Amino acid sequence: MVSFSQEITGKVINAKNGKPLEFVSIGVISKPIGTITNEKGHFKLNTKNISIKSSVRFSMIGYKAQTFKIKELKKFNNIIILEEETIQLSEVIVKPTGKLREVGITDSPFLAEVCGWGGTEFGQGHEIGSEIDLGVWPVKLIYLQILLHKQSFDSTLLRLHIRSIVDSLPDKELLSENIIFSVSQESGWIDVDLSQYNIVLNDKIALSLEWIKIYGVNEDRFVILNENKHSTPVVVFKIKRETGSMFTRWGSEATWQRTENKNPAFYLTVQE
Repeated sequence: MVSFSQEITGKVINAKNGKPLEFVSIGVISKPIGTITNEKGHFKLNTKNISIKSSVRFSMIGYKAQTFKIKELKKFNNIIILEEETIQLSEVIVKPTGKLREVGITDSPFLAEVCGWGGTEFGQGHEIGSEIDLGVWPVKLIYLQILLHKQSFDSTLLRLHIRSIVDSLPDKELLSENIIFSVSQESGWIDVDLSQYNIVLNDKIALSLEWIKIYGVNEDRFVILNENKHSTPVVVFKIKRETGSMFTRWGSEATWQRTENKNPAFYLTVQE
C-alpha cells in the first residue's frame, strides 16, 4: 500500500463571502481519523500511514460536503470552499395538544458505567449517541436532556446530530442547521432548549453528540479510565445497561458502531 505521512493543512471558507468556516468536520472516510476547523477556518489532519488513495470529507450542516483524495491535498495550506445548501425537509404539521412526554433514558443509572471522551484532543469530531423511538405520530422536540457523569474542563462545546436509521445504523442528517451548545457544569442533568429550532420528527432516530472543543482544564477533576494508572481529563456520560442501543464513531467519517443493551442517559421532552 502506498502511504503518505505528511500532515495535511488548510483553510475552509464560505463560497458566498469568502469568510472562514469554524467547526467544519473533517475526516478520512471509514477511518478513525478526523478533526475540526478552528475559529479562523484552519485545520491540521495527520494522515500518517493512510493510503494516498483514501478520501477526506469536509462537511457541516447547512453546507454541501466536499470530498478529496489525500493525494489531491498533499500541498500545504489547501483552500477548501463549501457552498451553502438549502435543505428541503418534508413539511410536517403538528397540531399541538400541549401534552409533553419524555422519550429515552429518563432515570439516573445507579452503577456508573460511562461513555465519552478522554484527553484534550482525542474526542474532537467523535460522536456518541442513542437510538430514540419518537413514535408513529410527528412530535416537536422541546428539550434534550443528557446526564453528565464527569467533566474535567471549564466547558465543552458539543454539536447535536439527529439522523435517520437505515439498516440499524445512523444515516441521513435530519437537522437543517447547526445546533451547538456549551456544557459548563461538572456533573448532573443538563437541559438543552430545542424549542426555537422547530424540529418536528417521528419514528426511530439516531441522536448523537459530537465533541467540538474544550476550554480550560481542571486537574482536580481528572479520573482514571480503562485501568490506566494515569489520571485523565474527561467528558463522560452515564450509561444504562440492558436496554436500547448505543451508536459510536471515532472520527468524523469513521464507520458507525452499534452496541446493543447499552444506552447513554439521553432523553427528549417532546410535544404531541
